[in-house]
Amino acid sequence: MTLGSFVTGNMDYIRRPFVANIKPGHRVLILSDFSHDPRVWQVVQSVCSELGAETTVALFERRPADYYDPPSAICEAMMKSDFNVLLASTGMLHCQANFEAMAAGIPAICMDGGMQLEWFQSGAVADDMKQIAVRKHYVAKNVFGPNARECRVTSQFGTDFTYSVANRITQPPLPTDKFDPYRIINFAKDENRPGNNLLYYLFPTGEFNVAPVEGSANGKLVIDLTMHHIGRLITPIELTVENGRVTKIEGGAEARILRDYLEAYGDENAYMCPAEASVGVNAKAVVRGIQREDKNIMGTLHFGLGTNVDVGGSIKSKIHMDGVILHPTLYVDGVKRIDNGKILVPIEGP
Repeated sequence: MTLGSFVTGNMDYIRRPFVANIKPGHRVLILSDFSHDPRVWQVVQSVCSELGAETTVALFERRPADYYDPPSAICEAMMKSDFNVLLASTGMLHCQANFEAMAAGIPAICMDGGMQLEWFQSGAVADDMKQIAVRKHYVAKNVFGPNARECRVTSQFGTDFTYSVANRITQPPLPTDKFDPYRIINFAKDENRPGNNLLYYLFPTGEFNVAPVEGSANGKLVIDLTMHHIGRLITPIELTVENGRVTKIEGGAEARILRDYLEAYGDENAYMCPAEASVGVNAKAVVRGIQREDKNIMGTLHFGLGTNVDVGGSIKSKIHMDGVILHPTLYVDGVKRIDNGKILVPIEGP
């Protein structure tokens, strides 16, 4: 038995989303793959069983890319559960099977993307989740504002990138005294993000999502921290974007990996950019080298390729990939709102 086989540390944080949502008799389906840390699904299975749920674990080979469905038998099982728990090493929150389950009123608890058990004991999971909801409200209000139209992003690695957010800024409400920061979110009702039957809880979390106007982006976008599928970057990836579409990918080995990956697993819409341009608002998130944590780091910006129907856009693709800029500078309609990763306006409350 290796050291990594032992379950150690504080399991309080990983328990919280399940304690808030799972009741005795619920049918819970846990999805994981053979590349993911098995201790995570083992702990989750134990917690759900302790809460009185009828718990099933489905293990399968790692999917080739984020947003790819699990095997067909598991897709069918997802439609017969009360909760689907996503613990795969690839992102499955917005795969077609989960979209169909959410449309049927079956929520997901999403912890996928390669989180190791130790990472559920510190970092992003340890932030005040209610305060994250407060920050989302004030990022919408103070960083952007309801009438925001154009954003420009620069960075020390050469990013100089513009895109339109006209009529794309939604403002989540401030949490009330009855707010439970670990309950399943109905995004149309709870965060003013209409459409697409989004019904899930994401853990850890800490991002304010924006879906820029499709086809509006131009310039150089240099991803310097983390990229979906690739992980922590050694050399930055430079994307040339023309009228909302990636036309060139340059850099070192990671740029080659991204080019090959998009060619193998993407489609025409996989090159649409930015599908998403979101702000990190988690004060305790740290660099882990995976998207589930890194894109939540306070003051970062992450930009997506491919699908964006999940964040208020209209693009559907086989994949979605986020790339994180660690220390961006953001101008909204010519006014600097983030300076080298520091948010310049109040977001903690009045």
